[in-house]
Formats: sequence, C-alpha cells, structure tokens
Amino acid sequence: MKNKLLLTTAIASGMMISTAAISEVKISGDIEQTYRSMSYDVTANKVTGGAGLGAETNIGIAYTGSLENGLSIKAGSILEDGVADTEYLTLGTDTVSITFGQDTGNNLSSTVVPHVSDQDATLYGPVNTNTSLDPSFENVHGGNAHDKRHISFDAKAVGGTFTVRYAPSQDTNRASDSGIDTTGTSGLEILYAGSLGVEGLNFQLGMQRDTQENDSGTTDDTQLTKVGVAYNFGQIAVGVDRQQYDDGATTNSDTKSTRFGAVFAASDAIKLGARYTKTAVDGTSVDEKMKTIEIGYNLGGLGIELAVGKIENIANSSTAGDGDVVQLRTRQAF
Repeated sequence: MKNKLLLTTAIASGMMISTAAISEVKISGDIEQTYRSMSYDVTANKVTGGAGLGAETNIGIAYTGSLENGLSIKAGSILEDGVADTEYLTLGTDTVSITFGQDTGNNLSSTVVPHVSDQDATLYGPVNTNTSLDPSFENVHGGNAHDKRHISFDAKAVGGTFTVRYAPSQDTNRASDSGIDTTGTSGLEILYAGSLGVEGLNFQLGMQRDTQENDSGTTDDTQLTKVGVAYNFGQIAVGVDRQQYDDGATTNSDTKSTRFGAVFAASDAIKLGARYTKTAVDGTSVDEKMKTIEIGYNLGGLGIELAVGKIENIANSSTAGDGDVVQLRTRQAF
C-alpha cells in the first residue's frame, strides 16, 4: 500500500512539473556508418582487399539540475547499439565535482593530436596481430580505469581540469550488485587536460597505474605515462603526444609511442588531416610506423570522412609485413 501511495504521489508530481524542469532533460544521438577495406601481408596470413560494412547507433539521455543544498547534479547514459556504454552521476559545483560512472569524463584514452576521423586504434586494429600489446592502437594501454566503473574527482584550475580516478575492478563492468573481484587489477588514473591558460593551446599530461589484487601474480604492476601538446593557429592545428607503457614483465616491458598530427581547415565545411605514429618496443629491432591522410566534409546534418593509411613493420617485426587501410565513415547527429 505504501509503495502504491508513493507511486501515485510521483505520478501526480510528474503531471505538475513545470516547463523549465522538463527542459533539463535532453535526448541526443548519432548514427555512424562505416566502410573499411584492408590488405596486409604477414607471415601467417595474407589478405588482399578484405572489406566490410559497419554501423553504430548512439542515444544519449542527459539530466541537469540543482539539489536543495545548492550543489548541481548531472546524470545520464549513452546507449551504444542498445547497450548502456556510458553512465554517470556527477555532484558538485562549477569548480569541483565527484563522479560515479563508466566511460565518462576527462581521460588518457583521448589525444590532443588533431585528427579528422578515427584514431589509430580503430583504423589499424584489424590489420595488426599484436593489438593487445601496442599502445599506438590502444591509445592508452592499460587505461581501463576510465572505461570501467569508477569514482573520480575533478577540479577546474589553470585553464583546464585535474582528474583523479579510481576503478576498483578492471576485469568486468560491474553491475548493480557491486560485485567484488579479487583476481584482476584496480586502476588509478591521474591527469590534467586543458590550455594552461594559453589561448589556442591544448595540453595533456597524466599517468595510470594498474595494481594487481592478487600479489601472487607473475608480473609487476603496469604503468602508463603520457604527455601531449597541440596548438591551433586558426586554420591550422598541429600536435604531438608521447606515451610510454611498462607492462610489468621482466623482459621487453617498455613500449614507447610517438604521434604527430596536423589538420588544415580549408573552409567551414572541409578539413584535411595527416598524422604519423611510430612505436618502439624493447627487444625489437625495428619500429612500427603508421602514416595516415584524412579528409572530412560537413554537409550540415551529415558528416563524411575518408581516411587512407599505411602501416609498416606490423607488430615491430621486419618480416611480419606491411598493411594498407581505407575507411569511409558517415556520421549523422540528431
């Protein structure tokens, strides 16, 4: 009876809600269509002209409001192909806040290096046989604290945002039962992203450390450090980032990746981009190299992007071969 009474009260309150309150809930989304073809020559596999079509639908629901104590509240979720991919609840002020969420907020998996289409992880992943060990593809190797369920503290200062994030478990996205995992790793992420108070500057600096919950593991804890800087000159934006990953193994444990990129805005609708990524792994004799050119065209409600790339010395092997990728992507926002 009590539950029914509460439900009735909630319905009555909902019917009396003001127009201003309704405007605090926003629904948005986008539809992405992708065509990608690839050819590569590796020791164990040779593919010529492999191609495929892909699609992704994202629907986001966001709520903003104020609590009785004066703090602001933000909550929302993004459904990716019908499954909740991003979730967040943020409490705080315009300066400091705390967030409980998943795949949300300031993070090291992003890059300040200008680009038009997908990052290297998505574009080149299918032609690489060693993606799980290569941060040039992962963009932030071991950086699961952001993707997994976490708690983070954010403070705005010096023209940007300082973030400290902790994920108790990185093995699975924990459901509402708050399951406990004692066999995997926890993640601590600390970073800054912003302009440092300089107009046109985009700066990123941070680290993530993954700690084993079971000390009987055969490897040490892993750690990623990353720094990136970019500058916008108006029509031209250039940038570079550098990341180093220690996988905790006793041998061949360091991977260093450097990425350069530039984007030229030829007009309000057309953007041209180029980037170069080089990755070195301890114990290997050659560097893996990726060269990409991109073009984007904005038709208003529809964006079209074309990326053409070449990868050399796949997985840092001089005998593994090279690969080529072509991707055409369209994105429609609503």
